[in-house]
Amino acid sequence: MTEAKILFLDFDDVLNTARNLERGELFDAKNIRALNSIIDRTEVKIVVTSTWRLGATPQELEEILVAAGVHAAGRVVGITPNLYDCPRGDEIMAWLSQAPMAVSDFVILDNRNDMGTCREQLVRTDPRWGLDQREAEQVVGLLQGGTAA
Repeated sequence: MTEAKILFLDFDDVLNTARNLERGELFDAKNIRALNSIIDRTEVKIVVTSTWRLGATPQELEEILVAAGVHAAGRVVGITPNLYDCPRGDEIMAWLSQAPMAVSDFVILDNRNDMGTCREQLVRTDPRWGLDQREAEQVVGLLQGGTAA
């Protein structure tokens, strides 16, 4: 069985910010370019952690990403469970414990820091700017066996 590298992906304040929402854009083009640089270089699979997952299927979320220009076709493999008032790190650990595939590495891309034991795998975005190329490089480094800077 091939092992997968997983990107646990939040949307708000990662792929969009207040600035692009004010312009009526779903996601910011700069943030999409940075995400695509991760996807294109790592062959990562995506698990959505964003609140956008609530009431949506992985396929619907993949369609939203692809329509926005994300190179996500065939890459969204799941969503984390909603554990209500639990930290996001607990939701990630719950998904990993029942993952439908072997996971070799994972990185969390989020503006939140409630990751608990997953903290070392977090690349945290600034909600004012969302994902930028510097953070994309951190994600790539982690997926290639490095550490978060």
